[in-house]
Amino acid sequence: MPPSPSTRRWQRHPVDLPVRVAVTDGFSTTLVSGRGTELSEGGMELYAGIGLKPGDLLEVEFGIPRCLRMMAVVRHRSGYCFGVEFIAPLQT
Repeated sequence: MPPSPSTRRWQRHPVDLPVRVAVTDGFSTTLVSGRGTELSEGGMELYAGIGLKPGDLLEVEFGIPRCLRMMAVVRHRSGYCFGVEFIAPLQT
């Protein structure tokens, strides 16, 4: 059986990037280190030891080729693996 065509908007690229995840609950901000494993123009897959669920907002910081900070929303979760969609770049 031939593979089905991809329905993704952007091509994913395998990476191994250190990332920092920041989540604010209105009173405090939690910072957690993690790893990005796939990257596309519209988002990334990352692993981080934090309890997030689909719909949660977060900031993701990573450096390729310079430091980037992106506002993102969690779209998928499997354990501590998160698929996030980038919403907007943030000032660094």
